Amino acid sequence: MDLESISIKKLPPSRWKEFRALRLEALKSEPTAFGSSYAEEKNLTEKEWKRRIKTALFALANGKPIGIIEYEFHKKIKVQHIATLHSVYLKNAYRSKGIGIKLLKGTISVIKKNRKILRVDLSVNAKRLPAIKLYERNGFKVVGCERKVLKVDGKFYDFLLMEKFF
Repeated sequence: MDLESISIKKLPPSRWKEFRALRLEALKSEPTAFGSSYAEEKNLTEKEWKRRIKTALFALANGKPIGIIEYEFHKKIKVQHIATLHSVYLKNAYRSKGIGIKLLKGTISVIKKNRKILRVDLSVNAKRLPAIKLYERNGFKVVGCERKVLKVDGKFYDFLLMEKFF
């Protein structure tokens, strides 16, 4: 697999089923990485998937989604300068190949087009060291820790709060 063959782009709402499949795969395979669960999202409506796909960027291999980052621009006046990343996922077979960096940089580039944005936030499970290193290599700094954010199968997980300023 050549990194040049991986494209980073938005998908039209008509491809919502591919988005749904990738997101549900993420929730099933990495339950400690996300605040939401497979059980909660498996029954979301077509309308909801089409709404969410509008603020998602995908890594594509041979035209098929293999990775995703969703982002949010805050609408309230006092926090319009902040964007938030969430739902970051890359299929296992494509990890450690530079695709995550390419997807993250592509998402940051899309966010920067909104000239109001001065800061990007994210939270990440404190046990997910490769993800933390990816974010740090791309200018994110740990600014806090939330304890016992998730409870999965009776076990609690802390989340690190990270931010990047432009």
